[in-house]
Amino acid sequence: MSDTSNIFEAGFDKKVEISYDSLPNSSFEDVNLGGAKFSNVNLKDANFEDVNMDNANFDNVSMQNGKFTDMYMVNSRFLGINISGSRFGCSIMNNVEFKNPDLKNSQFVHCDLSGVEINDCKIDGLKINGVDIQKLLEQHEKEV
Repeated sequence: MSDTSNIFEAGFDKKVEISYDSLPNSSFEDVNLGGAKFSNVNLKDANFEDVNMDNANFDNVSMQNGKFTDMYMVNSRFLGINISGSRFGCSIMNNVEFKNPDLKNSQFVHCDLSGVEINDCKIDGLKINGVDIQKLLEQHEKEV
């Protein structure tokens, strides 16, 4: 005789609330967390693979030393974020807005920067293919 009371049944429209709990080293696979809210959550060293975060909002988030690879971030906005030490690779980031980020000492390698606009930015030491852009702009201003 089998005991069917221990069989897990998927709950659609199920609402789960977890507060003041610790779930380190947990694994979530094939889980729908659409519309979920995370507040005061530690995801340090978490790994996200094959995740749909369309229309997700990240407020007051530290993503220092993050690794973002094979990302599709079209129409994304990065407003006042800290991504110090982070790496973005093999990603599509069309129509993206960066507002008030500190990008000093960053490197852009093998990037398609077609149609990129840079406005009201501090560019001391900015070089493109070894050309000092500030000096180039100063020379342009003298000629105009």
